[in-house]
Amino acid sequence: MKTICAVGALVVGAGLFSVSATAAPVSRAPLSGDQLVTPAATFVCTRDDRGWHYMRGQRRVTCRPARPRGALWGWRCEGPRCGWWHRNNRRWHDAG
Repeated sequence: MKTICAVGALVVGAGLFSVSATAAPVSRAPLSGDQLVTPAATFVCTRDDRGWHYMRGQRRVTCRPARPRGALWGWRCEGPRCGWWHRNNRRWHDAG
């Protein structure tokens, strides 16, 4: 009985390995370094009297600046002022 179970496990394992080995494409040309990188748009989020934004041509787009390092920063708005607020130190992150 033990030998039948061992042989069955070997057959099932061999079947799984043979299926996963043939799952890869057979004749695909390797990608060059230029094809792996796609261009990404970047913008600088700035603050003025109307809030955080960046310009896309002539159009104003609302945004948030990058979150500061640390765990206790949260986005907060108090009237017209919005920004990253530190919950324990009770201060704004004014690096923007």
